[in-house]
Amino acid sequence: MYETDIVVRFNDCDSLGHVNNAVYFTYLEEARKELFKIFNPSLSVKSWNLIVASTQCDFLQESIYAQKITVYTWVSRIGKSSFDVEHAIQDNKKNWIARGKVALVSFNFKERKSVPLKKEIQELLFKHQDSPVNVPSLR
Repeated sequence: MYETDIVVRFNDCDSLGHVNNAVYFTYLEEARKELFKIFNPSLSVKSWNLIVASTQCDFLQESIYAQKITVYTWVSRIGKSSFDVEHAIQDNKKNWIARGKVALVSFNFKERKSVPLKKEIQELLFKHQDSPVNVPSLR
């Protein structure tokens, strides 16, 4: 499991004073950076080899400007060419803010098709299957 600390920026908030729903997907994407390095250690877009097949986010509580949050990231399913990554966002008072999930696909951009996950990649993904304690279920 990975942990990514984020401080909510002023521009993350909407006119209602809380983090805009679309921004949570950016937080989840940022939290996947270390996981992306398994596939692409340099994070170079020229050698990018993953695509998003689907994504979801359940909003549990609002988050506000300057709030410190932690995004927990873990692998929940590993398939032939795809895998699922789950996220949970918690504030510094241990309140659960959001839950998310994304399906990622190993992809060859030159051939424009999915490719099987290499065995060594699968083994690295298996090392990140622990989830946080008392994490709420996805809806």
